[in-house]
Amino acid sequence: MRHFRLNQKVMVSPDNDNENYDSFRHEVLIITHVAKDRSTHPGYDESVSPDYLYDLKTVSGNPVNCSLYDYELIAAK
Repeated sequence: MRHFRLNQKVMVSPDNDNENYDSFRHEVLIITHVAKDRSTHPGYDESVSPDYLYDLKTVSGNPVNCSLYDYELIAAK
């Protein structure tokens, strides 16, 4: 399983069709928090373990209004 790092640049995976991500779908995002379990993020869903859950912001510094899991992201080029 690949995981991302704090401050790494990522993007929403092109395979992800969640319409709630449309406002930032094609933007480079920066990881601001990494959660590995519920003790590090109240919204962590234990059923997706061992995926990590990430809080994000845009390159311009605007926070993303939801957290995303490993499978929803790709590394930015």
